[in-house]
Amino acid sequence: MAYSHLLLQPVGPKGGSPSPGPATTSYPSTSDSGASGGTQSSPQSTLFLLAPMLLVVVFMLFSNRSQRKREAEVRGKLKKGDKVVSQSGLIGELIDFDDRVAKVKIAPGTNVQMLTSTISPFEAQASTSSATSTDKKLSDLKDAKAAAEKKG
Repeated sequence: MAYSHLLLQPVGPKGGSPSPGPATTSYPSTSDSGASGGTQSSPQSTLFLLAPMLLVVVFMLFSNRSQRKREAEVRGKLKKGDKVVSQSGLIGELIDFDDRVAKVKIAPGTNVQMLTSTISPFEAQASTSSATSTDKKLSDLKDAKAAAEKKG
């Protein structure tokens, strides 16, 4: 398909205006249908350009699929009474849930319904265990300093 009608055409001076002189530039004819221009691409170069994009799309689809599987496994391990956190940051206790909707107690006497896909287990133990390990490291450093002072 030729796009010669989209190329810029040379325009001469308007009628009635003085001409700067004889035209010394020659422009290619537009009836060539792009034979002299480099605007047409071969099917091989198009495939060469589309191949990386196709690989990115395939990679994104597989990574999204594996992420959904992992999230479904984590949600499958949830049971009544577990602490959960929603995507909006609400933390509560799981009261009841099915494939689509979960009831979560966020305060005494306050139960909310959330989509099951928006909740995940709340892992408060990770932050407390890191604080405990930091306290242990500090106490070890204090003990080491005290032992060094006794020797010296």
